[in-house]
Amino acid sequence: MTACPRCETAIEDGDLRCAICALPVAAAARTGDDRPRAQVLRCGECGAAVGFSAEAQAPRCGFCGATMAIEHPVDPVETARRQLAFSVDRDAAAAALRGWLATRGSFAPRALSREAVLEALTPVAWAAWLVNADARVTWTADSEAGAQRSAWAPHAGEASLGFRDIIVPASRGLREAECRRLIPHYDLSRVAGSAGPGEASRAGGDAMSDAMSEAMSEAMSEAMIERFDVQRSAARAYVQDRIAALAKVRIEPQIPGRRHRNVHVACLLERQTTDRIALPAWVLAYRYRGTAYRAIVHGQRPEVVLGAAPIDWGKVGRLVALLAAIAAIVAWVVLTHGAI
Repeated sequence: MTACPRCETAIEDGDLRCAICALPVAAAARTGDDRPRAQVLRCGECGAAVGFSAEAQAPRCGFCGATMAIEHPVDPVETARRQLAFSVDRDAAAAALRGWLATRGSFAPRALSREAVLEALTPVAWAAWLVNADARVTWTADSEAGAQRSAWAPHAGEASLGFRDIIVPASRGLREAECRRLIPHYDLSRVAGSAGPGEASRAGGDAMSDAMSEAMSEAMSEAMIERFDVQRSAARAYVQDRIAALAKVRIEPQIPGRRHRNVHVACLLERQTTDRIALPAWVLAYRYRGTAYRAIVHGQRPEVVLGAAPIDWGKVGRLVALLAAIAAIVAWVVLTHGAI
């Protein structure tokens, strides 16, 4: 990996400019341009991009089960360099779904957990960026500290902050909101380096204990490694927005006083590195009375389940009718007492 001649920031594969000082990268210093162009299996419904495998012969999307189409992108498609190991096997994921369906609330069908038919359960490794950065942060805010005649007084300052292990979603198979709910529960201490899907499973096995179950090995070997549609240069703007949001949270305790408002931060990146990582999850497709639904079980924490569930509209209708009847009785009582 080469370094920027001006600020000595690492120049990563595919960079056209330095991420910190924006100095153009000489063509001779660029790496990765000779990488083979990949075939990408593209889902026609949810847009997920999964590495094509002729041996797998998978005509359906691992994320939503819809038919997939093959793309031939002009730019090189990047793959994950590191993969996080599974801690939840197939049986535990299926059991987690059943437990989740049984707790869908009063408006869910009573027989949902018993009658739901599990049609597909696929281990997937969804794409994300792992970001580390150092930044000089300047901030302004209003606080009651130092206020005299006014209720608020202006304050400003600056600080050097380090940001470690920021996970930024790069998946098209999972929605951003879904990724955000999964991210806080990952244990990054179990990340293993890899150069491809096959090697990822072996490296992940080395990172885990020797007593790792055969089910875990199967999940990692069968996991569909999602390709990175978004190149690093296109993702940096999103990364910078994320760093700014984290900086605001970390600056607020430094603002004098107990109350503050109008907090604004500006971040000048001094160093930034990004790595491609694949994070584990189980994608489940189930059907209830002819309608298909999708759910996601966290690859390390089976208690973290999210997805769609049917609603018993008969229960909703009865509740609405009951509320309407109560409102009518209250209105009648009010009108009757008012007339008296």
